[in-house]
Amino acid sequence: MISVLIPVYNYDVTEAVKELHRQLSKEGVNFEIRIIDDASEDAYKLVNRTLSNLSNVNYSEEDINLGRSKIRNKLARLSKFENLIFIDCDSHISTSDYIRNYLKHAGKHPVVYGGRIYDVTKPVTEDYKLHWLYGIKREQWPAKIRRKEPNKSFQTNNFMISKEVLQNIGFNEKIIGYGHEDTLFGYDLQKHNIGIFHIDNPVIHMGLESNEEFLRKTREGLKNLKRIMRINGNEKRLVNDITILGFYRKVKKAGLTGFIEYLYKRYEHILRRNLLSQKPNLLVFDFYKLGYLCTLNSDA
Repeated sequence: MISVLIPVYNYDVTEAVKELHRQLSKEGVNFEIRIIDDASEDAYKLVNRTLSNLSNVNYSEEDINLGRSKIRNKLARLSKFENLIFIDCDSHISTSDYIRNYLKHAGKHPVVYGGRIYDVTKPVTEDYKLHWLYGIKREQWPAKIRRKEPNKSFQTNNFMISKEVLQNIGFNEKIIGYGHEDTLFGYDLQKHNIGIFHIDNPVIHMGLESNEEFLRKTREGLKNLKRIMRINGNEKRLVNDITILGFYRKVKKAGLTGFIEYLYKRYEHILRRNLLSQKPNLLVFDFYKLGYLCTLNSDA
């Protein structure tokens, strides 16, 4: 009846998988938990290989990193059942009815998104404040808020989808590296008139990045965003669904991209000083992203 699919990269998923296995067994449904390690370090492989001892758990490893889109498409192709639940490897299952909450909606909606939350406790050190603050303020939304803009609020960390829909649309494998593959997938669903139903069934996002790493991945994500813009030709619906693209379009229309690029390059060290500090400001982060996007598109 249900396949739980977990792409893994450099993370110990034993606790999450054992909890999922316990809940699935309790519900008495046909299930599998399929895990593919995407060329992690050996230490993580050694820990996660033990999960093969659990019934209905299939664990395998890739020798070469496939990336976030290809690994999800492969998991879907190999899955046994029609209902697929995708969970990111750095997720913590915090409720005892996580599986039951999804089973209630199996077969009723083509795509169901459960949401994500962050630990309410602030990181002990300042090195992780930026990612935690961004998650709390920009990603942690209840279903009643997400339903107002269902495709814009979609993320791939925790969702259920029919296998038929996933295979018909799939994750765009032209998007490599980190960032915005979920944005493009949500947009592709919208283009095919496939609605996303939002429920309150969140997992806790545990994999906080250091401030420096979060900025690096933000820049990488913006490069992917540029690729998405080229693939889709700045379609209006896509721009409206991505906040930073909406700001960029307004800036470009006003003829200010060169000025924003100048400010970004002139004051980047000051922006970074704030974002790497104990009290990062999300408005500064917004300008940092806009400025970097302007530099990427200065030759466009």
